[in-house]
Amino acid sequence: MDSITRLNGVSIVLAAYNALEYSRTCLESIIEYTKVPYELVLVDNGSSDGTKEYFETFPGARVIRNETNLGFPRGYNQGMKACNGKYIVLINNDCIVSYNWLSNMLSCARSDAAIGMVGPRGNRINGVQRIEREFNSLEEFYRFTGEFNKPDPKKWFEVKKLVGFCLLLKREVMEKIGYFDESYGLGTHEDIDYALRARQAGFKLFCAGNVFIYHFSHRTFIANKINLQEIYKHNKFVFSQKWSLYKVKNK
Repeated sequence: MDSITRLNGVSIVLAAYNALEYSRTCLESIIEYTKVPYELVLVDNGSSDGTKEYFETFPGARVIRNETNLGFPRGYNQGMKACNGKYIVLINNDCIVSYNWLSNMLSCARSDAAIGMVGPRGNRINGVQRIEREFNSLEEFYRFTGEFNKPDPKKWFEVKKLVGFCLLLKREVMEKIGYFDESYGLGTHEDIDYALRARQAGFKLFCAGNVFIYHFSHRTFIANKINLQEIYKHNKFVFSQKWSLYKVKNK
């Protein structure tokens, strides 16, 4: 990455633990539909299905290899520490992007110096970003997003939290509040935790409502037969304890 790109460009960070077919689909869509300069940072969390070897086929990509699955928070923290961009995109490996996805999110982020983080609309997520759409084929998805993802600032809106299936953050957010809380282990709740910390630090959170990203949802947990319900329940408790203590201390 040259000095100009380092100062102004974008780093896209993707971490995976097996589920290679989803990583392949996601990365192929990124290559096809990302029209702004970016660097790629790929984190393999101890996969055994050829993910590491696939990651290494991308010329210029920075590949980080872990011997075991360190979980979502720690894996993405490694990627964030390794990237150079002024803007950092964290994307789940079970997403598919489409027309204008990154340029629209960047336009939203750049529209106000106080905006620290931006997320898109998506399916199979919780909260106000959700649009529940399913498609019979990739062609149908791309027809839909060809219209939906047209530049339109009127569709941007401020939110109180952002779901971590795809997040764009400015480097100053990371420099001010640090990284994901690794006490969330394999993952869940660390994204909402991070968004709340960003708001606490004075940054605005926005949804770029003119971007729709397809989200298969929890494919890493499913592919690796990880008990999502158990992890979710535990991390909900961790989250509740952390933020209730904060509220008590800051009454």
